[in-house]
Amino acid sequence: MAQKSFAETIDERLAAIERIVASLVEDGGQEDLRDLRVLLIDVIGLLKRDPGVEASVDDLYAAARSVVVDRGVGFQPLARKQRLLRDARQRFHDRLLCAASVVG
Repeated sequence: MAQKSFAETIDERLAAIERIVASLVEDGGQEDLRDLRVLLIDVIGLLKRDPGVEASVDDLYAAARSVVVDRGVGFQPLARKQRLLRDARQRFHDRLLCAASVVG
């Protein structure tokens, strides 16, 4: 089996994170949140320490958790939290690509 390049590995992780965030925005739950956490930890392990990426990971997870918890108890406005989650995902995406280009 051919070994994947670093860029392919990062692209796969990003695609998986994109799918999970999309699911969380729609109607995801604790399982998606757990999967997101595992993927984010995996991505952090692939890179050299980067405070910007670490901060964007924290922001993305916090936004995702907020959506899941608030949906479960019926807090409003959910649309705002979903927008914050999408924004956090975009910041993470941008930071990760920047950090990966330095490493890869």
